[in-house]
Amino acid sequence: MNARMLLLALPLAALSCTSVSPVKVAAGDQCFRCRRTIGDPQVAGEIVNGGLTTKYRGPCCLAKYLAAHTDETGAIFVTDFTTGKMLRAEKAVYVPVVVDTNTNETDYRAYQLKADADAAGAQLHAAPVAWTTVLAQAR
Repeated sequence: MNARMLLLALPLAALSCTSVSPVKVAAGDQCFRCRRTIGDPQVAGEIVNGGLTTKYRGPCCLAKYLAAHTDETGAIFVTDFTTGKMLRAEKAVYVPVVVDTNTNETDYRAYQLKADADAAGAQLHAAPVAWTTVLAQAR
Protein backbone atom coordinates (compact mmCIF):
# COMPACT_ATOMS: atom_id res chain seq x y z
CA MET A 1 0.00 0.00 0.00
CA ASN A 2 2.80 2.47 0.84
CA ALA A 3 4.56 1.84 -2.48
CA ARG A 4 1.36 2.63 -4.36
CA MET A 5 0.91 5.87 -2.41
CA LEU A 6 4.50 6.82 -3.16
CA LEU A 7 4.00 6.22 -6.88
CA LEU A 8 1.00 8.53 -6.82
CA ALA A 9 2.69 11.21 -4.72
CA LEU A 10 5.94 11.51 -6.72
CA PRO A 11 4.40 13.00 -9.89
CA LEU A 12 2.36 15.43 -7.81
CA ALA A 13 5.44 16.50 -5.88
CA ALA A 14 7.37 17.01 -9.11
CA LEU A 15 4.57 19.13 -10.57
CA SER A 16 4.37 21.28 -7.45
CA CYS A 17 8.09 22.10 -7.73
CA THR A 18 7.89 23.37 -11.28
CA SER A 19 7.60 27.10 -11.78
CA VAL A 20 5.64 28.85 -14.47
CA SER A 21 7.88 30.69 -16.91
CA PRO A 22 6.80 33.31 -19.42
CA VAL A 23 7.44 32.86 -23.13
CA LYS A 24 9.08 35.61 -25.18
CA VAL A 25 6.58 37.72 -27.09
CA ALA A 26 7.86 38.85 -30.48
CA ALA A 27 6.78 41.61 -32.84
CA GLY A 28 4.47 40.01 -35.36
CA ASP A 29 2.83 37.60 -32.89
CA GLN A 30 -0.97 37.74 -32.83
CA CYS A 31 -2.98 39.02 -29.88
CA PHE A 32 -5.21 36.26 -28.51
CA ARG A 33 -8.07 38.65 -27.68
CA CYS A 34 -8.31 41.11 -30.56
CA ARG A 35 -6.36 39.12 -33.19
CA ARG A 36 -4.33 42.20 -34.12
CA THR A 37 -0.60 41.99 -34.68
CA ILE A 38 1.62 42.69 -31.67
CA GLY A 39 3.74 45.59 -32.89
CA ASP A 40 5.66 46.46 -29.72
CA PRO A 41 6.71 43.53 -27.54
CA GLN A 42 7.91 46.01 -24.91
CA VAL A 43 4.29 46.51 -23.82
CA ALA A 44 3.00 42.98 -24.47
CA GLY A 45 1.50 40.58 -21.95
CA GLU A 46 0.63 36.92 -21.72
CA ILE A 47 -1.14 34.24 -19.75
CA VAL A 48 0.60 30.94 -19.13
CA ASN A 49 -1.82 28.16 -18.25
CA GLY A 50 -0.24 24.73 -18.17
CA GLY A 51 1.37 24.17 -21.55
CA LEU A 52 -0.67 26.89 -23.27
CA THR A 53 0.55 30.48 -23.58
CA THR A 54 -1.73 33.20 -24.92
CA LYS A 55 -0.18 36.53 -25.93
CA TYR A 56 -1.71 40.03 -25.82
CA ARG A 57 -0.84 43.38 -27.44
CA GLY A 58 -0.66 45.17 -24.11
CA PRO A 59 -1.92 45.25 -20.53
CA CYS A 60 -5.23 46.79 -21.65
CA CYS A 61 -6.00 43.96 -24.09
CA LEU A 62 -4.95 41.42 -21.47
CA ALA A 63 -7.18 43.03 -18.82
CA LYS A 64 -10.16 43.13 -21.21
CA TYR A 65 -9.69 39.41 -21.88
CA LEU A 66 -9.58 38.68 -18.15
CA ALA A 67 -12.69 40.81 -17.54
CA ALA A 68 -14.57 38.69 -20.09
CA HIS A 69 -13.12 35.39 -18.82
CA THR A 70 -13.34 35.57 -15.04
CA ASP A 71 -12.60 31.84 -14.71
CA GLU A 72 -9.07 32.22 -16.14
CA THR A 73 -6.54 30.60 -13.77
CA GLY A 74 -3.22 31.01 -15.56
CA ALA A 75 -0.16 32.99 -14.51
CA ILE A 76 -0.38 36.55 -15.84
CA PHE A 77 2.73 38.33 -17.09
CA VAL A 78 3.47 41.75 -18.58
CA THR A 79 6.65 43.19 -20.06
CA ASP A 80 8.68 45.66 -18.01
CA PHE A 81 9.00 48.63 -20.36
CA THR A 82 12.45 49.50 -19.00
CA THR A 83 14.17 46.11 -19.27
CA GLY A 84 11.97 44.14 -21.69
CA LYS A 85 11.75 41.29 -19.17
CA MET A 86 8.48 39.67 -18.18
CA LEU A 87 7.12 40.03 -14.66
CA ARG A 88 3.94 39.09 -12.84
CA ALA A 89 1.17 41.55 -13.68
CA GLU A 90 0.26 42.21 -10.05
CA LYS A 91 3.85 43.26 -9.25
CA ALA A 92 4.04 45.96 -11.96
CA VAL A 93 3.11 49.64 -11.83
CA TYR A 94 1.30 50.93 -14.94
CA VAL A 95 1.42 54.24 -16.74
CA PRO A 96 -1.35 55.05 -19.24
CA VAL A 97 -0.08 56.10 -22.64
CA VAL A 98 -1.63 57.01 -26.01
CA VAL A 99 -0.52 54.30 -28.45
CA ASP A 100 -2.20 55.70 -31.57
CA THR A 101 -2.48 59.48 -31.96
CA ASN A 102 -4.87 59.07 -34.93
CA THR A 103 -7.49 57.18 -32.92
CA ASN A 104 -6.50 58.27 -29.38
CA GLU A 105 -6.24 54.57 -28.44
CA THR A 106 -4.64 54.15 -25.04
CA ASP A 107 -2.89 51.31 -23.28
CA TYR A 108 -0.43 50.99 -20.43
CA ARG A 109 3.30 50.65 -20.03
CA ALA A 110 4.24 48.30 -17.20
CA TYR A 111 7.20 49.00 -14.94
CA GLN A 112 8.79 46.75 -12.35
CA LEU A 113 10.19 49.67 -10.38
CA LYS A 114 7.89 52.37 -9.00
CA ALA A 115 10.64 54.97 -9.57
CA ASP A 116 10.65 54.14 -13.30
CA ALA A 117 6.85 54.38 -13.42
CA ASP A 118 6.91 57.71 -11.58
CA ALA A 119 9.50 59.11 -14.02
CA ALA A 120 7.50 57.91 -17.03
CA GLY A 121 4.30 59.27 -15.52
CA ALA A 122 5.90 62.68 -15.04
CA GLN A 123 7.14 62.68 -18.64
CA LEU A 124 3.78 61.50 -20.04
CA HIS A 125 1.69 63.65 -17.66
CA ALA A 126 -0.10 60.54 -16.38
CA ALA A 127 -0.54 59.08 -12.92
CA PRO A 128 0.84 55.55 -12.38
CA VAL A 129 -1.74 52.95 -11.34
CA ALA A 130 -1.83 49.40 -9.95
CA TRP A 131 -2.92 46.24 -11.79
CA THR A 132 -6.23 46.31 -9.88
CA THR A 133 -7.00 49.69 -11.49
CA VAL A 134 -6.13 48.37 -14.97
CA LEU A 135 -8.49 45.43 -14.40
CA ALA A 136 -11.28 47.64 -13.00
CA GLN A 137 -11.10 49.97 -16.00
CA ALA A 138 -11.37 46.99 -18.36
CA ARG A 139 -14.70 45.94 -16.86
